[in-house]
Amino acid sequence: MEHIDVAVIGGGQSGLATAHALLRRGLRPVVLEASGRAVGSWPRYYDSLTLLSPTRYSSLPGMPFPGADRNHYPHHDEVVAYLTAYAGRLDAEIRTGCRVSAVRRTGDAFEVELEGGGWLSARAVVAASGSFGRPHRPALSGLEEFTG
Repeated sequence: MEHIDVAVIGGGQSGLATAHALLRRGLRPVVLEASGRAVGSWPRYYDSLTLLSPTRYSSLPGMPFPGADRNHYPHHDEVVAYLTAYAGRLDAEIRTGCRVSAVRRTGDAFEVELEGGGWLSARAVVAASGSFGRPHRPALSGLEEFTG
């Protein structure tokens, strides 16, 4: 079983920013991203989506959001491009196509089970996967008939 410092589950904004913070503390994180690239769920959001905050508040640590207008509200494609560039500059190992199916505490470490049967051992685990892939839908009466 391969041993790593820290497993960061999820390669979106939270996972990438967490990896940056861990690197600054001298740790070697491995980002485990289920999709084919480290941009989180952004490629699956609707194309007209715009961030709710301007670029001056939207940067991840260590890399400002590009553009001269700090009051600009980035669009879908700009966010995907920014996250792609951020992941490319990050000096962390990012494993795409790597879905975590379980995490178990074993003494002073964690065992991380990967979909398909692989295992990792990690000193620490950070869950930064979000809920977009498995949203919570409460049971509401009439939901089945609701069309809009």
